[in-house]
Parts: sequence; C-alpha cells; structure tokens
Amino acid sequence: MITQRYIPGPSWAGLLLVLVVLAGCGREKEPMIEDHNGHSHSVVLPTVESQAGDVLNPDGARQVWTCGMHPQIIADAPGQCPICGMNLTPVRQGTSSAGVVAIDPVTIQNIGVRTAVVELRALQRTVRTTGIFAPNERGTAAVTAKVGGWVERLYIDYEGARVQQGQPLLDVYSPDLVSTQQEYLLALRNAQRLAGTMGEADATRLVEAAQRRLKYWDISTAQIERLEAEGVPQRTLTLFAPSSGTVTGKSVLQGQRILPGEELLELTDLSHLWLMVDVFERDLAWVKVGTMVSMELPAQPGQRVTGIVDYLYDQLDPQTRTVKARVTVPNPRRDLRPGMYATVEIAAAAERPYPVVPAEALLHTHDRSVVVLAMGEGRFRPLEVTAGLEADGWTQILDGLEGGERVVTSAQFLIDSEARLQSAIGAMDSGHDHAGLETDRDAATLPQSSVQTMRMDIHATDEDGDELVFQCEAVPHLVQDTEGPIANCPGESVHRTLGAAQTALHAAGYTYVPVDVRAADRDGDGTVYQCPMDWAVLHDHEGPCEVCGMNLEAFSVTQAQRNLEAAGFRLKTETP
Repeated sequence: MITQRYIPGPSWAGLLLVLVVLAGCGREKEPMIEDHNGHSHSVVLPTVESQAGDVLNPDGARQVWTCGMHPQIIADAPGQCPICGMNLTPVRQGTSSAGVVAIDPVTIQNIGVRTAVVELRALQRTVRTTGIFAPNERGTAAVTAKVGGWVERLYIDYEGARVQQGQPLLDVYSPDLVSTQQEYLLALRNAQRLAGTMGEADATRLVEAAQRRLKYWDISTAQIERLEAEGVPQRTLTLFAPSSGTVTGKSVLQGQRILPGEELLELTDLSHLWLMVDVFERDLAWVKVGTMVSMELPAQPGQRVTGIVDYLYDQLDPQTRTVKARVTVPNPRRDLRPGMYATVEIAAAAERPYPVVPAEALLHTHDRSVVVLAMGEGRFRPLEVTAGLEADGWTQILDGLEGGERVVTSAQFLIDSEARLQSAIGAMDSGHDHAGLETDRDAATLPQSSVQTMRMDIHATDEDGDELVFQCEAVPHLVQDTEGPIANCPGESVHRTLGAAQTALHAAGYTYVPVDVRAADRDGDGTVYQCPMDWAVLHDHEGPCEVCGMNLEAFSVTQAQRNLEAAGFRLKTETP
C-alpha cells in the first residue's frame, strides 16, 4: 500500500528536485485546477495502490519514494505523484542517529560534495577607506595681549606665514604698561636709596611687586634688565611667538586697538598632522587603538605613508554611519597639508584565534547558522553554530566547533534538507501522534486504486462545540481545543474559528480531508451557511466569512458537499 503523507517545510524542495534531475525523471502532467467565482483550489488526486512491502537497503535503511515537485508526498513503493504525475524518486530513511545523513559515494560525486578542515587561527583583514588630514590640535597656540592698547607695529601681517619660537610678532602701546614701568623704576631707585637702613626690606618688596606685575604682562626678563639699564620706560611692548608654527589665523591689523585677552594670531605646528579616517560601522570590530595604517596620497603617487591608530572617537556620524579614527602622521618637510585626502588601508587582525571555516560552508537563516559536518564513510550531520567575524572568505565560529573537524563546503544545503526530510519521515513512522490527526480509510476511490490519506478533522478537534480552536501558526496541522502550549509547535498558537483553521491548512498545502459537512449542521435542519469564496468555511448560522468578509450563503447539506467536491475537497459521509 502506498502511503501518502503530508509534511511541512520548504527546505526539502531543492534537494528533492536535484535528486529528481539526477534520476532522469520528468514531469508528465499538470495538476487539475478547478475555478469558481474567481477563486481556485488545487485538486488532490489519489495515489495508485501498490502491494510492495518495505524495501531495505544493505545498510538496513528503509527505502521510501517522494516527489521532487511536491516533497510532502512520501510513498512506500515506486509510483507516480498523485498531484503532478511525476515519477516518484527513491530516498533512504536512515537508521543512524538523529540528524545524521548517509549518502552513497555515487550520489556524493554527482552532487559535487566538497569538504574542508576547520582551522584554528586568528583572522586578518584589510579595511579600505578614506581619510582627511587635519591640523594637530595639540600643536595649536593663540597669541593674545594681557593689557589693552594699540598695535603700533605688526611684524607678521599675513595668514600662512611661518614663524619660529621667540620671533617678534607685534608691538603694542599700552598706557597701563608705561605707568607700570615708571612705578618699577621709582621702586628700584627708592630701594637703592634705602639700602642699609631699616626701610630697605619694604623698598625691596615694592620692587619685587612691580617686577612681578611686568612679568604677568609677558614682559621678558631681558626687557626688564634693559629697562633697569636704560632707566627710561619703553613706549611699546613687543609680543614674541610662544612656539614655532604656521599662522593659521589672523584677526589683528596694524593701528588697531586691542583689549586684554583678545586673540590676535593663531599659530599651528604642522610638523605633525592628524589623519581623520572614516571607519564604517560594519568595520568597527576590526579597528583598535594601535592598529597599523598604510595610506597613499593623490599628491604623492607611488609613495606610501604608515602610521598607527592612536584614538577612536566615541560618536558615530548618523549621516555617513562612520566613526573617526585618528592617526598622527609626521610631516617634517610640510609635504602634507590639512585638507588633503588619503586612501587608507587598515591592517586589522582578530584579538585571538578561533575555529574558522570557509564562508561558503555556512547556511544562514533568519535566526541561525548551520554547518554540515562530514563524519566519514558517507555520513553527514548538520550542526548549528554561532558565527563571528568574516574576512577574506573565512568566518569565525564562536561556538559549536573546536577545530580539526571537517565541514562540507558545497552542496551542503542539499544534505541539510535531506537530514530534515529523514527526521520528518522518522518522526511519522515512529508513531508520533498529533491531536486531531488520524488515517482515513473511507475516502473515495478510483477504479483499480485505493487511498490512505493523512487527514485533519477540525470538527472533531472542537470538543466543546464553540467552533473555536487553537492552531499552530508554523505547523497548521497541530490543533487543540484548549488554550496553552501546543506540543511540538515551534512557534505561537492562534485562536481561530473552525473555518479559518481549515483555510489555513488548505493555504499551507495540506489535504485536510475529508470534510464533515453534516457535523456543521448542529441544529439538524439540513441547512448550513457557506462562503462562496472559501468553501471550507462552514457555519450553522448566518454571518460574515471570517476569511474574506463576504456574507455566508445558505445551502443544503447536499449542495454544500457538492461545492466542496467541485473545489477539490474530499468529504466524509458519516459523522464519527
């Protein structure tokens, strides 16, 4: 007897289709489609009967057959798919441990299975980006006057001039400065006159106070000594460069009046520049303080400059999604200028070694990563892992591998699909039962054929008769009448009416037949209400369809059964 089973899961189709191609099978006919009122349903045909028993391979694995276009069809003997008519393809139900797939050498060669050894090493990667040179903020100084007055002479009268430390910048005339010089000279003469007397100490303190005031105004020791030697106050005060650099800012003119603390000039030391490198958000894990950087300048083709990342800024630019990395670059000959661009290569390396696999060895889904272990002798096992950084075609495995294992690098998605398929077959053949699932031996038959169909009796699941059930969203055939976790359901359950639950099964590709129309006629008046767009929506009262919103139409039980049959549904003639 050929057993027709229905198994969810889109990942098997790729494997089975490839196996069908390898077997040289072709599609022979199309499924029948019935259209009514603009709403179509697929007609599920019965499976041809076979008296063949279970076929065992030499290794003890049971042989089953499946359809490459409809992998939910699993049969115990060769035949044709009841949906599309394609010849069924043989697959093996393995006898090894759960999740392990055994593949014969010919199939391994035909599908091109390749493997690689899991290595234990630290990944390296070159991050390529751009940067812009900027002045070194640590080498910037401002020239200000601590006294108010007028600029008598401006020695540096343009921006961009290069100056050396101690070089005169400007002369300032300040009445306050002139009076302080006079006070210093008077205190100095008074101290000389009182030398050797009791007032000498007080006179000396006055000299020191006047001298200290001059130094607070940036009068140098040499200028004070000159004032003492000449005995005449200087009309102007000369301000000298506090450090060597380039004038990058100028806000003073000759003859201009200035106020205490006003910035007159800005000096920047350009012997060292900062290269501000843009590091994209996705590359931040690779860049650390101390990482080596190599840069190439458009102004100096063929020459490369090296440096080290000495700081990573804390803020991310929301417009460019980049973080600034700072590199201090020597510039003794002033060949580099602020504002220049540079092409940057950051030689990044992982902090410590991890097991690494070729990137193509990973199978990614929305919530997990899987590799397929090659266990030898044609045996393979999918293994869930935690993937880390990726570089140059290699991916870190943070958890799941230790190094030294052998993983599949090509055709692994076929093996993973085969493992899922065999697990599903094993679960069904081991007698695993779900609430509401039973085998219907009373389905309609065609001449010289009989059918054994896995079906879902939604009405039988509704034990309290409120026409509401809880259905697994991911696996629609898992249904129960009480609220709470549904066994073997990988996700959440949804509270639905009987009709909506039937429609969900139909949309998922299940043949949830036979449909018990008489069970919907709860008051026994021979009339039920049915949706002409979704015939599986059946009620014993008027109202809107919970699927499409149309008003339900009244039909006799017999006519409702005809509507379902015309749409491809099988019917149950007697209520259990």
